[in-house]
Amino acid sequence: MAVDPSDVHDRLPCANSVDALLRHLVSGALTEHESACRYCRDQAEELRPLVTAVRRSEERRVTAPPGLVSDVMRVVRAERRGGRSIVLDGSGPGGTEVRESAVAALLRASVDAVPGVVVGRCRIEQTARGVVVRATVRVGLDRPIPEAAEAARSTMRALVEEQLGLPVVRVDLDVVDVRDDAGRDRLRPW
Repeated sequence: MAVDPSDVHDRLPCANSVDALLRHLVSGALTEHESACRYCRDQAEELRPLVTAVRRSEERRVTAPPGLVSDVMRVVRAERRGGRSIVLDGSGPGGTEVRESAVAALLRASVDAVPGVVVGRCRIEQTARGVVVRATVRVGLDRPIPEAAEAARSTMRALVEEQLGLPVVRVDLDVVDVRDDAGRDRLRPW
């Protein structure tokens, strides 16, 4: 049995293409034939829900907020993703290392639970005495800065000590911005 490659199934009895009719319906520019032909009008009625959905989606195009790309690139440049690793203590043979960038991401995520504080750049250094964390933060005006910074510092310290099992020498936070809308910045990392 031969397969017919024609597009008969995509054509109306009047020989008009369904695809062409759909394009014209979406653009709002029906031809004279399509406006007068009963087959085209009947098909247009069937396509109405699809045309409505397409038009709505074109009206609601989602665009990135202004500055999103520069905010993302600022974080990328701030986190120089070198090959430095943090060595975890463990029993038994072998060892475990975690990339500094992974620990920084964990620390940033841990502070998400602290209201009004957003962490930007985060650096981790492993010394003979333990871990030193240095981070920049934005703080909201709804909370005193020392209180917000201490809450973020304790959260970071707890993560390093409890989750990574390493002693913390210190956690240095540099407050680089105080904002009315610091909570909203959780959507924009910098």
